[in-house]
Order: sequence, then structure tokens, then C-alpha cells
Amino acid sequence: MIDRTYLSLAAQNAMQSGVRRMFELAKNYDDSINLTLGEPGFVTPEHIINAGIEGLRQGKTKYTPNAGISELRKAIAYKLEKENGIICDPEKNLIVTAGATQGLMLAIATLVDKDDEVIIQGPNWPDYKGQIDTVGAKTVYAKVSEENGFKMTADIIEPLITEKTKLIIINSPSNPTGGVLEEEDLREIAALVKKHKIFIISDEPYEKLVYDGFVQKSLAAIDEGLEEYVITINSLSKTYAMTGFRVGYICANERIMREMIKLQEFFIASVPEPMQMAAVEALYHADEDVAEMVKYYDRNRHLIVDGLNEINGFSCLYPKGAFYVFPNITGFGMSSVEAAEYILEKTHVVTAPGNAFGPDGEGFIRICYASRYEQIAEALERMKKAFGTK
Repeated sequence: MIDRTYLSLAAQNAMQSGVRRMFELAKNYDDSINLTLGEPGFVTPEHIINAGIEGLRQGKTKYTPNAGISELRKAIAYKLEKENGIICDPEKNLIVTAGATQGLMLAIATLVDKDDEVIIQGPNWPDYKGQIDTVGAKTVYAKVSEENGFKMTADIIEPLITEKTKLIIINSPSNPTGGVLEEEDLREIAALVKKHKIFIISDEPYEKLVYDGFVQKSLAAIDEGLEEYVITINSLSKTYAMTGFRVGYICANERIMREMIKLQEFFIASVPEPMQMAAVEALYHADEDVAEMVKYYDRNRHLIVDGLNEINGFSCLYPKGAFYVFPNITGFGMSSVEAAEYILEKTHVVTAPGNAFGPDGEGFIRICYASRYEQIAEALERMKKAFGTK
């Protein structure tokens, strides 16, 4: 008799999170300081919360259109035109997703077939590879380095393009490195995309979390003629401290969007309407909240980078975006997993090993500096006492 109870290869081969593993180890220490998860250290602004509550009170507890409520799509279109220079029709070019994570899975399922190749940055947010694996495609890593500020530029991407390449994913500001793509970098990538006629996702959830006067440009607004190829994905999670609301969106041409809306029914059907109403409030009325949060993150950024560079074993670049540092820990003479475990054992500070972000993350660890300033200061003091200063 044939046994048909085996599980799918996608499930069996799914990677376990290296970050979550450190979470489990941290449970052994009552006084641990957790600097791993990419979570804003703020409660969602009260007026955004109230907008969601009001939606519940109004009885907005039913299904919505697959693409999202029209009020939110109009707000997103307004935001994209005003802030990003992207002109889109809210009825034809936008879909509301359950955060950027589900948006990325939806986009990959729409664009990529089994055995296609997808180029992503190495090191990278690990969900990219998991999602690519889920559709049976192959991940190709474009390795970035400290020397160029962890930038995934056109000259790194182009040698990796083959007949099987179907999609490129860029992420600026980047998780886990905090690296950013300058306008000239984006122009060169735009030229590459048009030359090879290839799809590209611009994953932009950290676009407003930038420092030192840097302004992140959107690839879709860089050059004419890109609308056939560029899919812009964003989220309200990081910018507005709304990770638990699960609201994101995709902007793409009408041909792509028609297919995405069909697949959305199978994936999630629709995002809860009260959460969408909260997102409308955020997009129209939360600029001051975001400015205050970015100011706080910037203070933390200076604290963590300056502090790490004083400690034996660490070498850390100043990131221009997001809320992560990706310090080089080769000075410890250990693998990234060994170093993260050693730091935890000696200081009870929880960090994420670099190899949790792909093979090119080896030799580094990731630290999130979105938590409280006092926590970061305490973590640095513990590490200075444990490892000494330069």
C-alpha cells in the first residue's frame, strides 16, 4: 500500500530561523537583553490605534475587496505620488497585503515558476529564500561587502543574470546590513533591468528610516519605461511601529496586478478592515510621529556603533538606514554562531548570528537598535566588561 502521508518538500526543506534559535537560548538567562528581533521599540501612536478601534465600533468586521478598501488604496496612491514620485491608479495598480511579507510571497508566486532563478542580496532577510524555495525556484546570491557599504549594485548583479533569471529583489535600506542604494546606484540598476527585460521587486519597508540627510529614492520613479518590470512593495510595520497590524501594499502595472488580485483570494482573501482604517490614519496624519521615532533611532545608532567600535573583537560600519547594525566579529576568531552564543553566555545580550541571513552573513552578527536607549547602553557596558576595550 502506498504511503501518501509524507509532507511537502517545501515544508521539509524550510529553514529554521537562526534568530529564533537565539531566542530559545536566551530563556536560560533571566536578565537577558534582546537585541535581535526587527521590532520598533515604540507602541503604535495612539491616534492610529484609535482609528482601528473606531473601525471595530462601526462594525467594520466583514470581508473587504481582495485589493483592499478604496480609502486605503487612495491614501497609498497619494503617498506614493507625493513622497516617491510614483504615479499609480488606486483602482488598477494597488493591492493591500498582510504586511510586506505576504506581499512578497504574493509577488513571487505571481512572477516566478519552478526552476526559475531569483537574484537577491547576500546577506539578506532570510524570508526571501524561504519564499523562493516555496515556489520551487532557485536563489542566486549577489554578495555585498563592507568595502562598498553593503550595496547590491548593478555591477554585482549583472554577472549573475542567466537565461533562467526571472526576478531580482532589491532592499534599500537593507535588512540586515542597513546599507542603502544611492540614486546613481538605482539608475544603473534601472538601465540593467531595461537592458535584460527582467522583473525586479523593490522592497522598501525601511524607506523613511534614514539618517545623515539621506533620502531614499524609489526605483519605480527613477526612469521612464520601468513600469513593465518594477514591482514596489512596502509596509506600514517598521515606519509607523505597526508590526502587529499586518498592513502592507504592492504597486505594479495592471497586467501584473490583475493576476495578483486573483491569487490574493487563495492567500488571505483580505486584510481586516479596521487595520486598513488605521493605515489610512497613519498615511495621512503620522509624519510627526515618524520624525520623532527616526530621531530616537538615530540617537541609538550613534550609541551602538560608537560603543561597539570601542570593544575588542568588533568592527562596525555606520548604517545609513533601517535600525540594524551588522558588525564584523572575525576578531573573535569564531564563526558567527559561536560568537553570538559566546556573547550571550558572557553578557546575556542576545544577538543574531550573521549566517542566519544566508551564507554571506558569516563573519558578522546583526544587532537591532530599535529598542530602548537604556537597554542598548546596558548591553554595551556588559560587553565592555566581558571583552575589554581597544
